[in-house]
Amino acid sequence: MKKAISSRQNPLFKRIRDAMREHAGEIAIEGPKQVADALRAGWKPLARVERGVDFTDELFDQLSDTRAPQNVIALFERPVHRAGEILTRRDTIAVALDAVQDPGNVGTIVRLAAAFDASGVLLLPGCADPYGPKAIRASVGAILNVAVASVETRDLFDANLVIADMHGAAADPPARDAVLVFGNEGTGVSDAIRKAARAISIPMSHRVESLNVASSAAILLARSFAIR
Repeated sequence: MKKAISSRQNPLFKRIRDAMREHAGEIAIEGPKQVADALRAGWKPLARVERGVDFTDELFDQLSDTRAPQNVIALFERPVHRAGEILTRRDTIAVALDAVQDPGNVGTIVRLAAAFDASGVLLLPGCADPYGPKAIRASVGAILNVAVASVETRDLFDANLVIADMHGAAADPPARDAVLVFGNEGTGVSDAIRKAARAISIPMSHRVESLNVASSAAILLARSFAIR
């Protein structure tokens, strides 16, 4: 029986640690179910380690991004998608995130994009990385099946842009051939996006001033899906 690795200087430990922190060329997925879901989705693992088997418990726990270690971490090549493959699909809508900084919100909206069959998620500058550990967990596996691509603001000016705004028109969101843009948790969408977009409102009680970005995304994507 092989001896579990205990050294922080081990090359594989460093590689997984870097993937957990930077999620650049490689990403790390933690947990037996999450890893199994990735394999079923056709993702090819670059490496796989188990707590107490490949790494000692102490060394593995230094990698874990959860309060209770999930006992398995696998490395995968970071997926690469292009904005064009998302924007050219006309039978549904795309989602764009404008400086959405909370990885939990980003992961939740990726999950919503999957649930309501959006063509993908476009990331404008300033967004949290959807392939970071917290965002992956918030997506509950949806990141495995949703195209995500980075874009610049100017790349969206030719699209039919729609934003949610309390002062917007009372109208249903588009069902297809459009981009729903959701903005920063504190400041909303940028001025450039606001000027280029059509604003629609979400009818609601006056007891609250606004909804958070993930709640707004859930309502508008569900309504778009229902009329498609």
